[in-house]
Amino acid sequence: MSAAPLPVTLVRAPNPGPLTGPGTNTWIVGHEELVVVDPGPLDPAHLDAVMAAAAPLGRVSRIVCTHHHPDHREGALALAARTETLVGVFHTTAQAPAELPLRDGDRLEAGAHRLRCVHTPGHAADHLCLLAEDDGACFFGDHLLGGMTTVIDPPDGNLGAYLRSLDRLQALRPRIGYPGHGPVLADPVAEIATVRAHRLEREAQIVSALTRGPATAADLVPGIYRAYPQSLWPAATRTVVAHLDKLVEEGRVDLDPGTAGDAPLFRLSPTAAPGGGPGSRS
Repeated sequence: MSAAPLPVTLVRAPNPGPLTGPGTNTWIVGHEELVVVDPGPLDPAHLDAVMAAAAPLGRVSRIVCTHHHPDHREGALALAARTETLVGVFHTTAQAPAELPLRDGDRLEAGAHRLRCVHTPGHAADHLCLLAEDDGACFFGDHLLGGMTTVIDPPDGNLGAYLRSLDRLQALRPRIGYPGHGPVLADPVAEIATVRAHRLEREAQIVSALTRGPATAADLVPGIYRAYPQSLWPAATRTVVAHLDKLVEEGRVDLDPGTAGDAPLFRLSPTAAPGGGPGSRS
């Protein structure tokens, strides 16, 4: 264990919204040799703020993007040019010369601390979390958020993979969590359990709704998300699709023979055991 705790500084991007909360969290990690996690959007004022916050702490020696979504990665190459360093991204999406391919288990130095890459597909197929091995801090990107729910948007998003990644992260027993949006997670192990239970609760609601007959994903949203603003229903529909995809993979739900066009009908599988399958916020 390092004698000193992991130094972490937050610079929040000015991109608040329904899906980004107060804005994207850019984390500056370490001392003297710094890692910047999720540079955020291509916003010169935000990149200026990151550079200003990093200057008294040390030199930016690496930039890491937890995944490819623009609110996390768009400003990465511009920041790399300013700091004359490379951008670590999951190897399947590394394209630019300044992008360093990262794989599960790779390690990065952040001053006296070491960050381990943990591949956590689910929100995005290329999603990485970063675990400080000597400190227990975890940078969750969009896999686990502060006060918000992660959207799972197929086909890049996959709910089965998301739940398996949650289980993997819980087994690592992170001490504290630094999410891509929202406040710091003081007890990430408990939050992981809460999120997993919430997902399985949503799944049970979908199965219950399908007992009333075949439905499209959009048909299911008003009943399940009635307490949410309708502006969020399109994103909620994508999450319902992710749940339905998982249920189809498990043989618990089928595509209805009457399906046509771009809005498939789903029905409970006649071979699925009542209440069967694994139990599981959006």
